[in-house]
Amino acid sequence: MLKVLLADDEAKVLRHLQTAIPWLQLGLEIAGTAQTGAEALSLARRLPVDVVITDIRMPGMDGLALCQKLREQNPRTQLIILSGYQDFAYAKKAIELQVLGYCLKPIDTGDLIGLLRAAVRSALQSKASDGDALLDLIEDGAPHEIRAAFRELGLCSAGVHVAASVGVHNIEKPLAAQLSYKLGKHKYLYFSSRPFDRAAAERIIAYAEGRGGIGMPPEPCGFERLNGAVENALAMAFQFFVSGRPTLCGSLVAGPLADEAFARLESASQHPGQLKALLEELAHADCSLIFNIQSAFVFCNRVAACPAFGGAAEHGERMLYGFEQLAADHENLSCLLQSLAAEISPAALPRPEPAPSGASGSFLPILRYLEENYEKDLSLKKIAEHFHLNASYVSQLIRGETGLTYTQYVTELRINKAKELLKTTSLSLAEISEAVGFNDYFYFIKKFKKEVGVTPGKYLP
Repeated sequence: MLKVLLADDEAKVLRHLQTAIPWLQLGLEIAGTAQTGAEALSLARRLPVDVVITDIRMPGMDGLALCQKLREQNPRTQLIILSGYQDFAYAKKAIELQVLGYCLKPIDTGDLIGLLRAAVRSALQSKASDGDALLDLIEDGAPHEIRAAFRELGLCSAGVHVAASVGVHNIEKPLAAQLSYKLGKHKYLYFSSRPFDRAAAERIIAYAEGRGGIGMPPEPCGFERLNGAVENALAMAFQFFVSGRPTLCGSLVAGPLADEAFARLESASQHPGQLKALLEELAHADCSLIFNIQSAFVFCNRVAACPAFGGAAEHGERMLYGFEQLAADHENLSCLLQSLAAEISPAALPRPEPAPSGASGSFLPILRYLEENYEKDLSLKKIAEHFHLNASYVSQLIRGETGLTYTQYVTELRINKAKELLKTTSLSLAEISEAVGFNDYFYFIKKFKKEVGVTPGKYLP
């Protein structure tokens, strides 16, 4: 929701603006009102503001002077001027200040709504561009470059507070965040030069419905460590997957029984019956006393790599790639552990299947399906189910025909599609990330760099 500041020395005009415009329908929310230019400037410095509507004639600092100050403070702020004076000099000055529009009094509501729609489009494009550049810098930039980028966005401090949310909505204002960026479906990243409102976060989680979480490290982070801080905040936001309920997490501390769980896994790694029993036991335990989201992720990948688990483990095809996948495929950690246990036959160690014969007959339809559906969930398990084949068979088929593991093939396919979009469209990185099947565009940036050698923002076709 974009934030609007209203400034006019006439209280009746402010009341009219507040009631006559369908703010919510336009994707806008009134952040504050002011009756002088100085008051408006003070509010704009304290509040995250995307659009400012100001009268030209106000006591003290007039509307044009206010626009000048706002433009210096944040060049991306969308400015709309109201005036009862049909004077070309005002309009000329407004053009010089790159004001979006000039609306005469008495206010024509239709004209103002048209200007506000244009402001929303421009602000969203600017936010997307800011997000692309900022996240690209966080992944690959020098600390002084990152600091400068934050300063341009209005965060002038020695460090920055970072928070993230998954599955909870419209919390930027309650948290008192100064910047927010959408990373994927129902996933957001927040920045502020001041501490976030933890009490507000606790209230949000207390009344949250369904699955969701907020990651909120208590201390600010220096710009040289910001990449890791963002990754940690995102990991904390997924702690709900371990607890099985909405969770506010400020640190990732392994549970007191984590070492014991890993030791027992090591002991059971060669014995299907023991491994199955361990997983079923853990599935019925309070997982939050044993794991955090990071240790749970490592534990499940070690299960997939166990000889007793069998299947395509030797090629890493059942390995999990991120917290997003955990939450997308399973309700919570207990359900995932139960699912892993169900895949194990305790009778004997599974033997590798022979290489499939007649591979090309199955390979082409699978290849065609992947080419046509690369933006969807393409887990090996779901592809095998779609074609009514064994997952190990599909894994060997892809490897035999391409020389790549299934996961490597799908990743390469998505990265190549992303390259095409970078060459041929003006889509934001968030839009490209979603279009090619990455549900988290910070993860997309990291994966793109790993595969191509540079981040998407530095990619030159």
